[in-house]
Amino acid sequence: MRNVTLWLVSICAGLAAVNCSRSDGPDIGVPGGSGGFGFPGGSGGFDTCINGGPSGGTAIPSPGPGFPGSTTFEPPQFGTTVTLEAAPPAINGGTLLVLHDGHTAMASDPDRDRVSIVDLVARTVKATVPLSPGDEPGRLVEDAAGRVHVVLRRGGAVISLQPPAFTVSDHQAVCPAPRGLAYDAKADRVHVACAGGELVSLPAAGGAPVRSLTLDSDLRDVVVDGDGLLISRFRSAQILTVTAAGAISERRSPPSSQSPEARGNQLFASAVGWRMTGMPGGGVVMVHQRGMVDEVSPQAGGYGSQSPCDAIVQTALMVMKDGQMPKAAPAIPGMVLPVDVAVSPNGARVAIIAAGNATNSASPAGPPALPRVFAADIADVSDPSVGCRPDGRYGPCMADIGGAGGFAVGAFGSGGVPGTGGSGVGEATGSGGATGTGSAAVDGGAAFDAGAPVSLCPPNGAPAGEVPAVVGEPIALAYEGGGKVVVQTREPAALLLDGGAAIALGGDSREDTGHTVFHSNAGAFVACASCHPGGAEDGRVWNFACEGARRTQSLSAGISGTEPFHWNGNLKSFSDLMQNVFIQRMSGPKLVPDQMTAVLHWIDHQPPTAKAAPADPAAVERGRALFNDQKIACATCHAGDKLTNNMNADVGTGGLFQVPSLRGIGARAPYMHDGCATTLGDRFSNTACGGGDHHGVTSSLAPAQVADLIAYLETL
Repeated sequence: MRNVTLWLVSICAGLAAVNCSRSDGPDIGVPGGSGGFGFPGGSGGFDTCINGGPSGGTAIPSPGPGFPGSTTFEPPQFGTTVTLEAAPPAINGGTLLVLHDGHTAMASDPDRDRVSIVDLVARTVKATVPLSPGDEPGRLVEDAAGRVHVVLRRGGAVISLQPPAFTVSDHQAVCPAPRGLAYDAKADRVHVACAGGELVSLPAAGGAPVRSLTLDSDLRDVVVDGDGLLISRFRSAQILTVTAAGAISERRSPPSSQSPEARGNQLFASAVGWRMTGMPGGGVVMVHQRGMVDEVSPQAGGYGSQSPCDAIVQTALMVMKDGQMPKAAPAIPGMVLPVDVAVSPNGARVAIIAAGNATNSASPAGPPALPRVFAADIADVSDPSVGCRPDGRYGPCMADIGGAGGFAVGAFGSGGVPGTGGSGVGEATGSGGATGTGSAAVDGGAAFDAGAPVSLCPPNGAPAGEVPAVVGEPIALAYEGGGKVVVQTREPAALLLDGGAAIALGGDSREDTGHTVFHSNAGAFVACASCHPGGAEDGRVWNFACEGARRTQSLSAGISGTEPFHWNGNLKSFSDLMQNVFIQRMSGPKLVPDQMTAVLHWIDHQPPTAKAAPADPAAVERGRALFNDQKIACATCHAGDKLTNNMNADVGTGGLFQVPSLRGIGARAPYMHDGCATTLGDRFSNTACGGGDHHGVTSSLAPAQVADLIAYLETL
């Protein structure tokens, strides 16, 4: 049966490549395989894996009525539209720390610019440390003396909180955009990783930096590992090994992955390293995304379906010990925006958060319909033999069954046989799906008929008492000393711990509809922030059917005034953009005009990442003059406040493409519509990629002049 599955997927991939328009084709479902995970056909099936058959089926693989998660899936709920003038920051995770005593928690609140100190046993807030507006506190770390050091993401500094009162004892400027930090017990130092590529080392007891290095850009988290450091890069999910002397000795990326259990064996590559943290005994875990390398359909439903293993963006966990990168881990199904990860005190368990599932429920403020926290054995979620299983062990349980169709549990394990009675040929659904042998969650199990829903596995993979019920918008999590997971929610501001009421952190509401929509699982197990993390972009190049390679466009400078949208300029307004992408491709609900306005407001009010002052201001000024030179003609198209004329132009790169804004260009490699230029230097030196003199008359510039021009571009 698995051979049939792969055969159908191969046919569909070929058809998608050659047929870009709808035609009424047969209803075909993809069966479950022996030991595999089948993708049932939807109502109406599909024709060419692009639009759908005559009954309106969606792109392959399409959910059947009995697919786990499809009967209980609920769209995001947005409630009454609220727009904050001071837009809240994007979700970044990593804002919760449980101290060495095991029962005191420190919670950074980037929305309210404060740090809360909480007694988890008494379930009370012991103190709140107010910060300056716009500081945006982030990662925290405790040193050997019990001081807690906190990164101020927009404040450009690290503060130290002195116990027992945790008053601010030190405030050190480190870099314009600090991100991660770690405590080095041997040297009694705090290492700070910065988005601009700086690695700054501070004495833990306070005082000015003792070392500052410049490494690769886009640094995220830092972990002390032996005598060296492991540092993650955000968009690429790459891990740098840095020696005690401060040199990069190795760069490694999580491996690519493909499995019949995950979107029909299509290839995925690593991207967006949301959070990396150390493990007891050495090594690190990093929760990251993977993006699809194979062709993506830009049609309705093309970014996924209601199958939790079907989205073009996956969640995965990477475990690295002794400097050895493992084989590809399973896709963790249904976990949209895995912004944080925590490791249990004994190093055996791991908990992951899904910030994107916060709004999926049957009604506004209703109970969760999708997992918001998943806990599992590290050995299971890093098992290279598994592809994608929503069974409560390798992924959160999404196998509530019953109602029309039922579900063939054997699709997960050996001997799984498709059920009958589905709407597509060969669906793994239907009344009384037959199964294989073994346990219900992994190796097959009993047949289930249509009827009342039946729970097949623990919803969050955790035994009773480990994970709290999460109601609200989760943004961070940590394990306390007894092995229970503590969850921090953004709105309302609270800490959640199993076995009692939420610990309210107080403060004004920071509810904002634009923020909510942007971070929500739209319907295809993908959010806007999946490809635009931090309100910017993921640095990926996607392969779109009928269009080819397209690099994710940045939102970091705001997008009002840059219409029309997309590389081919075919979307004339933001409403068109949301209709085409959020509602159609991402299978999202219809948005009313004020909701769309709220999203646009939120995007436009996200501050750009702060940059260091240029090393050579004179070079920047020479580059500015070159940029505005009429003979070179850069400013002919890249004009105005947004540095775009909002037109399509043929600059010798293979067709007419929208002139992009150059705001923030220095931090968004690779470049060009297809990502062909790894650096800005490549854009000028590689004429086949950059267009040569069709794209600014720069062939006569000396190398030093090109360097000056790049120096100027990097300041924009």
